[in-house]
Amino acid sequence: MNRHGAVRTITNSASYTGVTTKLILPTTINAVNGYVDWYLGIGDAAIESGISYSYEGFKVFLGSSYGDVSTYNESHPVASLAKGQTVDLKLVYDYATNRATLYVNGSPLPWTNNVNVGTTKNLLSTHNKVKMIHGVQDQGGSSYSQASFSQTQLRMDTAGAIYNTWTDNLSSTSRVVVSTKEHPADPTSADKFTIYNFAPLITKLDPA
Repeated sequence: MNRHGAVRTITNSASYTGVTTKLILPTTINAVNGYVDWYLGIGDAAIESGISYSYEGFKVFLGSSYGDVSTYNESHPVASLAKGQTVDLKLVYDYATNRATLYVNGSPLPWTNNVNVGTTKNLLSTHNKVKMIHGVQDQGGSSYSQASFSQTQLRMDTAGAIYNTWTDNLSSTSRVVVSTKEHPADPTSADKFTIYNFAPLITKLDPA
């Protein structure tokens, strides 16, 4: 099977300039013929950035897209990340400069620092919806124990001076199947996620 699915929590309103959270990585991860990931996003399907795990270990990525075109997408291993670790993540977007930055434990990485997201700006405004995702792409064999976002805060202003707690009433959560004509996904792709909490998002994943 081609399993490509996720659990997505996205804000109901486009009122935010970024998001910050603590990600508690699973203590047990089994990535088979694919990867699992936990990440943040700005816009419905515009900017996405966070941490993935595959046979290569942990990677940090930042990507953006507009239509069928990926305007920027880099993913590199980060040896300092470990199973069970708590990682501070902050993703922000500046509409005036059209640049996104992911901070990992307080500092951006070279490939997540002040990234020009190109034509993705056509999908965005000064304030946008933000989201948190737990996902998988594999052939059905991957799994992980509990993965948790915690202390999740919504960035309210362009200066980064005002943050509000992300509570469940501000967003909706759903299972998502990521399928395209070129790469159709099994319709049960998101069925093996157990959802413990919506906002902040807490899940685990079983093999298909």
